[in-house]
Amino acid sequence: MATSYSSLIKPIQEAIPKLGAFNVMLGFDGTVDVICKPVESREHSGEEFTAFGKMRDFGNRVVEADGKSAMIEIVKQREKIGGNGPIMARALAQSNVAVDYIGPLGQPTLHPVYEEFARRIKVHSIAQPAVTHALEFPNGKLMLASISSYEDVTADRLDAQIGKETMAALIEKSQLCCLLNWTCLPGMNSILRWHLETLLPTLGKSNERTFFFDLTDPSMRSGEDLLEVLDLIGQFETFGRVTLGMNLNEAQLVSRALGLPESGPEKKSLQQAQVAIREKLGIHTAMAHHTDFAACSTPEGSWAVDGPHTEFPVITTGAGDHLNAGFCLAQLLKFSPEDSLKLSVLFSGYYVRTALSPNLEDILEFIPDLESSSTK
Repeated sequence: MATSYSSLIKPIQEAIPKLGAFNVMLGFDGTVDVICKPVESREHSGEEFTAFGKMRDFGNRVVEADGKSAMIEIVKQREKIGGNGPIMARALAQSNVAVDYIGPLGQPTLHPVYEEFARRIKVHSIAQPAVTHALEFPNGKLMLASISSYEDVTADRLDAQIGKETMAALIEKSQLCCLLNWTCLPGMNSILRWHLETLLPTLGKSNERTFFFDLTDPSMRSGEDLLEVLDLIGQFETFGRVTLGMNLNEAQLVSRALGLPESGPEKKSLQQAQVAIREKLGIHTAMAHHTDFAACSTPEGSWAVDGPHTEFPVITTGAGDHLNAGFCLAQLLKFSPEDSLKLSVLFSGYYVRTALSPNLEDILEFIPDLESSSTK
């Protein structure tokens, strides 16, 4: 492990008493995730089966069935909240940050999977959730999503069910506003324009307000669509500081759309790509991650750190959302960009090992474990 995380211990200790002072608003997706293991072979009934060891093996089975047919069994492991927004919101709430969440979590009543979520987070639900079957492999995941309910997530619906005044008040009290999952939400551009044209002009500029965006795999959208939303994202810099979070694939797609050199899978290459993306969009921060590292660029420079990789993750669905939560929490606490990256990979690393969202006390215990294991 090349990166040492011990420099975070003192800043985290000093930050813990401050967490209750922060308010965060997130939206606008919401999913019920059904986590599944795809069965390669079965010995007996119940849990006596062998799951596919790699996504490639699963893909080969599908390719072999081309022109014929195939049946692949999936075994449900658990059912949980899903979507970029809810997972990130829960991770932030775990650190005692006050969170308002806006999205399709059930209507007229919350979906049962979100009942515990609503005990810790103030929920503003506007529609029914989507449903995703997540097929998990040790080296990745395949998300099979039914997202027709997302068509109900529009600026008009937000205006009718929540209202301009309430929305503006939520933004005004929040130091962090996370506008997530553009790819899956067909009405997201209307929501962004509603913010830019109706809500934010009443509030004005604030350097204490961060807008965080995660596009969520825009590969299914056209290059023209991507350019349009990137232009909208850049306009939010008029009203606060903008951070665009990406994984490697998303960073490559964004670079391609902007006519910039695409990042390779190396740490230095991803770091350089963040500099170019940030400058092209005119935003405060561009951040991206790959499996084993993360990088970012701000007006002060660029950085990259290694993550605490594990070969045997308990869960991978939601790892990127926890990475985003750690980075945004660090931004709220005014950590340095490098320390923000470190906290982001620690949040993700803790989550994939435990399937639990950490708080900062958990991270304080996690750091010495990592440091000691790296010296063995």
